[in-house]
Amino acid sequence: MKDSDYAEGLGPQLGHYRWRVEPGAWLLSKPPSAHPSRRLRVVALGGGTGLPVVLQGLKAALFPSASVWNPHADPERLTAIVTVADDGGSSGRLRQEHSVLPPGDIRNCLLALSDGDSMMAQLFDFRFEGQGETAGHSLGNLILTALSRIGNGFGQAVERGEKLLTIRGRVIPSTLDNVTLRAEFADGGSVEGESKIRSAARRICRVYLEPADARALPLGLTALEAADLIVIGPGSLYTSLIPVLLVKDLADGIARSPARVVLIANLMTEPGETDGYTAVDHLEAIRRHAPQVRIHDVLLNTASAPKDVVDRYAAEGAMPVPLAPEAIRARGSRPVQRALLARGPKLRHDPRKLARALVELGPLYAGHPRA
Repeated sequence: MKDSDYAEGLGPQLGHYRWRVEPGAWLLSKPPSAHPSRRLRVVALGGGTGLPVVLQGLKAALFPSASVWNPHADPERLTAIVTVADDGGSSGRLRQEHSVLPPGDIRNCLLALSDGDSMMAQLFDFRFEGQGETAGHSLGNLILTALSRIGNGFGQAVERGEKLLTIRGRVIPSTLDNVTLRAEFADGGSVEGESKIRSAARRICRVYLEPADARALPLGLTALEAADLIVIGPGSLYTSLIPVLLVKDLADGIARSPARVVLIANLMTEPGETDGYTAVDHLEAIRRHAPQVRIHDVLLNTASAPKDVVDRYAAEGAMPVPLAPEAIRARGSRPVQRALLARGPKLRHDPRKLARALVELGPLYAGHPRA
């Protein structure tokens, strides 16, 4: 039979296979088992603009458009655990004025997993302009704030947001405690507030979460315990990634989990936060703050960015993060190099390429069980 009579793809359990268009024998490997226990379960942690990219890619990979949604089993296959330390912008204003947890990062993750009415997603993503009191606010942030006030708190508001947007997967706040992020700098000074840390433009030695005993949600801990793959990043190192790991219950849960843990290295440094950092520096910073968390793999982008785009970022103080794969390996983690760059005017990971690389690292398929 001609090669054109065959097609390649990903099965429901994300095993790579090559199959015959007409009924017949499977080639290269048998189709993956349909048993739910064989399906990859992923937990992704972080916030900002990075986590939604990961979720968007994984949603498409784990839940193909033709697949039938299982409301009992499928939500457990993809879980986002999202930072709630933000205190700037629309989220910060709502947090101060209405005593709610910052909804912005949660909203972005809900939108990334949305699979329902496109108009509802557009409403959640709508941002008011102008000079009035609503200027700068996202309607989704306002809806989550309202749901929090009229219901049983922020946790229930997120659950109702999941239903409104018909998401595939789950979104869980890192904690329901009202936390504040504090940073200590190399010059001995310190500052409180995530937005102030970003604008301080001083070398960060360490960040702290106050209260230090902020509690994780049981649903998040259960997801970590059942996970096959745990993904950290990409995202702002000190203001998106590490704050999630500073919830000690979550860091301990990752340490106890049988899952393989992957850090997605950032593409660019962030002015005032990670100036001059290599991928190893990101890895070491996470280890300083959450030493119990072992990073098995560090996913590195090898695709070159267009020079004009890099130059534009450089004018703003951001530079490509040096990969340093041998230094990563010397510290006990495995560097995994893939071409992951998306096309466009901004330097971003491509969701589909990122998801494919992550799925390949899943212990059920890559043959690299957790050590």
